[in-house]
Amino acid sequence: MIKNTHIKTLLALVCILAAAIVCSALLPAKAGAEDWKFSSSINYDTGKYGTPDRTDSVYIPFTLKRYYDNANVSVTAPYLRQSSTGQVTRVGGIPVRVGRGSGVAVTSAESGLGDILVRGAYTLKREGPKSFDLALAGKLKLPTADENKGLGTGEMDEGVGLEFSKEVTPRWSLLSDVYYTIIGVPDGMGFNSSQVSLDVGFYRPLRENLALTVLYETSSAIVDGNPDPRSISGTLSYSAPGGIQFSGGLMLGISDGSPDIGISAGFNRKF
Repeated sequence: MIKNTHIKTLLALVCILAAAIVCSALLPAKAGAEDWKFSSSINYDTGKYGTPDRTDSVYIPFTLKRYYDNANVSVTAPYLRQSSTGQVTRVGGIPVRVGRGSGVAVTSAESGLGDILVRGAYTLKREGPKSFDLALAGKLKLPTADENKGLGTGEMDEGVGLEFSKEVTPRWSLLSDVYYTIIGVPDGMGFNSSQVSLDVGFYRPLRENLALTVLYETSSAIVDGNPDPRSISGTLSYSAPGGIQFSGGLMLGISDGSPDIGISAGFNRKF
């Protein structure tokens, strides 16, 4: 028998594909030849997340992004590998400890397709080519990860937010995003049904083709009584000849609700 969640997922996929076709046909493409971007990265993090057990995660997303004059839309299909000695379920990108019988006891490692992410943004205000940008963004998490392996909840999440950037000087730009997400809560799990997240930081060119992005990120806890995830991250990006950009990052958790440490390496190319 087909589950209601699977029916909802199929309907959502149909709606998304239809919307993408309409957007591609009606919206004017961004000026220039580079209207698309493909990106991928390898992300490793480890932490206890306020529990007695350590969880190690490897997350490898593959993202295709389409640019328009005042908007963009992207689809991300990730591979996820997660290992722990406790019972965990991945909620909102964070492994969460669940009670006996509410998740999967991961004794070694589980891996597979993660939750597919669909995201879109529309520029509300732009002053100059780089000086000020404000965009309205929306995101949808499709429950494609296997909930029986603890790789997801098996439920859909929907979020809306604002994304802001401001060039203070030619060498410094301020960045900030705020999101409100409705969390799909499986039956029998005591997760909060919504989450507020915020990040703030800066972007700074260091030399030709090399730049640094630093972000402080925080969000409300998924489970009451658990610490709010808080972390600080730094990412170096290098623009190589041929239109390929490489990046490497380091993330440090500053609360028990975040990974202790995370590292990443990736690339993107516009075409």
